[in-house]
Amino acid sequence: MTDPAHPPQTKPTFAPPARMTVRRLRPSDSMTELTGLLHRAYAKQVTLGMHALASHQTPEVTRRRVDKGECFVAVDEVGGQIIGSIMFQEPSWGGSATESGPRWFRRPDVANFSQFAVEPSRQGQGIGRLLLEGVERRARELGMAELALSTAEADAELVAFYRARGYRDIDRFDWGVTNYTSLIMSKSLR
Repeated sequence: MTDPAHPPQTKPTFAPPARMTVRRLRPSDSMTELTGLLHRAYAKQVTLGMHALASHQTPEVTRRRVDKGECFVAVDEVGGQIIGSIMFQEPSWGGSATESGPRWFRRPDVANFSQFAVEPSRQGQGIGRLLLEGVERRARELGMAELALSTAEADAELVAFYRARGYRDIDRFDWGVTNYTSLIMSKSLR
């Protein structure tokens, strides 16, 4: 028998946001809309004095970046707007020293994600969680042992967000296109 003065403790259940779909980016999706979302989502870092590429890149740069990997978007089913985005497996290294990328990202058993953004007015509704869970599932499907990311080390709130989701600090890296040191974080998928 339960005591009405002390109801049983229940764990809150997670309900996905209403009227939202997560899907692969389509060729018909607007790069201008996606770029605007990235600019709005990264605006907080800009106010903190950070110069992240996604905070100011052009739609053409967004197109080049999304064409390199698998971009997933959260779309509001009512208005059709892109309200979240995450880029899976964006190659981060090239020929020059500044484009060589973090060593951790080059491991064959490590996948990575980037350009993770949720519309600021929709943050806290579980959209980011669904996008992260989606790329974690995708990395597992590909047999990866780890899923890694690069984030501004000085953005304590964002670093705490990732740590709360099981990501740990691996290394620090200077991309050469930002004005801050990036923290390389990774999560075991096993």
